[in-house]
Amino acid sequence: MLDAIADYVKDLAYVVSTVTEIDIEVVDRNLVRIAGTGIYADSVGDSITQAGALYTHALATAEPLYVDNPKENPLCFQCPNLDHCQEKLTLCSPIVADGEILGIIGLVCFNDDDRLKVQANRDIYIRFVQQIAETLARVATNERRSRENSRRLSTLLEITDANSRGVLVLGRDGRVTFVNDNARKELGITDGEEAGYSVTVAATGDVYSDMEEYAVIVSATASVTDGDAPALVDRDEHVVLGKFLQLDRQDDPAFDRALVFESRARLTAMLSRLGGSGGHGGVLGAIIGSGPIMLNLKKRVGQVANTSSTVLITGESGTGKEMFARAIHDSGPRRDKPFVAINCGAIPDALLESELFGYAQGAFTSADPSGRMGKIELADQGVLFLDEIGSMPLHLQVKLLRVLQERTFSRLGSNTTIKVDIRVIAATNEKLTSLIEQRMFREDLYYRLNVIPLEIPPLRERKKDIPELAEYFLDRYCRLFSKPPLRLSPSLLDIFTAYSWPGNIRELENCVEYMVNMHDGGPLSTRALPAKLAALASVPLPSVRPAIPQADEPVTAPIVPIARLEQEAIQNALRHFGDSADGKRRAAEALGIGIATLYRKIRPSDPK
Repeated sequence: MLDAIADYVKDLAYVVSTVTEIDIEVVDRNLVRIAGTGIYADSVGDSITQAGALYTHALATAEPLYVDNPKENPLCFQCPNLDHCQEKLTLCSPIVADGEILGIIGLVCFNDDDRLKVQANRDIYIRFVQQIAETLARVATNERRSRENSRRLSTLLEITDANSRGVLVLGRDGRVTFVNDNARKELGITDGEEAGYSVTVAATGDVYSDMEEYAVIVSATASVTDGDAPALVDRDEHVVLGKFLQLDRQDDPAFDRALVFESRARLTAMLSRLGGSGGHGGVLGAIIGSGPIMLNLKKRVGQVANTSSTVLITGESGTGKEMFARAIHDSGPRRDKPFVAINCGAIPDALLESELFGYAQGAFTSADPSGRMGKIELADQGVLFLDEIGSMPLHLQVKLLRVLQERTFSRLGSNTTIKVDIRVIAATNEKLTSLIEQRMFREDLYYRLNVIPLEIPPLRERKKDIPELAEYFLDRYCRLFSKPPLRLSPSLLDIFTAYSWPGNIRELENCVEYMVNMHDGGPLSTRALPAKLAALASVPLPSVRPAIPQADEPVTAPIVPIARLEQEAIQNALRHFGDSADGKRRAAEALGIGIATLYRKIRPSDPK
């Protein structure tokens, strides 16, 4: 540790030697000479292990040592340099800092006059050498603490740079005195030129959770000559969320205030991941289906993913509209940004506005006193998915239209205009044109949304995808419920393909989940089917599987009129459920047709 203050030790040794006119030397705890005067001046850095018997004893006892007869003292008898020793008197004291011995300071006389002078004032010199040792210990301790503080500060600075938050420290004059890498990038402050920037921080009054919103104005000034006023060359404004701290350092005007902040874009990305709509994976390849209809849809997703145009996804409930919205997000340049979904039909009208636009502190009676960021703001830099857009009330459609047109909005209870960069994807299972005719949906909003239409066909129109989807769900639920692997028999696949699936993929998934739960061992059979599909189990169905002819055998397949197949399915369902009104209703549900259609088809043969 003494080597860290070697220059100070040398200067002090020289001053003490000059004042006392007696040589001084300082060695560290390894008996390496750190400083020396007189005959020791030219041997700084040398080890005195072979000739340091007295110093070794002082290191061992941690006590001062006074020897005025070196050649006659028993401690010196083992010294190999005894016969050539020129020392007349040695006074040394250990240098102890925080209980640790750092080295030895020695006062050495080489003539009788100096020896007699020290002997005459023995106690004074002993105390004097001890005080010099204590001084060196304090200096060494301060140096060590300074280095530790420097290392800690360096570590803290590394941590602030590794953390996503920006840290900005201002002096009393508003000048930047410290800025970490994240703040430098966010605020556009050039590395190495921090002193050339002045910053003004003003609270906007909006609060989110425990963070306030601030407008940060960064002004860069040109370098000036003495006597000239600084010239403003650049001015930029940023909106951030964080805390502005008063440091109360009266003794240091360079550290007056500190702003610890997140950029709104980074914060919204983080919050959307933590409190967003959950994850489906959303990668285009995760969408099951390899039929021509699905391949064409996937191709269209790839075409529209790299733009920022608004997309309107239409299709029946359960067709996977949100999956396609996520596929557009994950296939485009915003894939690393938020995907924020909100179901406009699942939230009461009174709450939907605050969910979308957020609200300022104290906006209304039951509001969170800290305010809240809305889904639009959370989606900044990313994608906002508006599901069931047809359920949005008219007064909110007007506000949404402004967001689509200008990409700006205000929180409830706030006059601050917030600008966002979002891509909007909307979805609906309703015909918006019909809602427009009923004056339940704005025509101008429809055209703003319908820039890129994407229609997802129902499952009954892409039957080639049914076996692939069914096998996928079967594998998934077998693993989920720790069941042995199961496979769908050809007869089950025929039933699946013949069914109309009014609930689309969601109904198919529920059906397979039900079957896995009901499976009681052995091959998966029609006994595990839900009631709706069980009615089809005993009806002869045309197979969707291509016939594989045997060698030298002609290919034959029975041709059955559709009307006959239909009547057989209806009669089988009625036998299964009964001919009562309730039985007919259940039969119609199992067949996937309306009750009116069922009555119409059985009327010619119905004796009633």
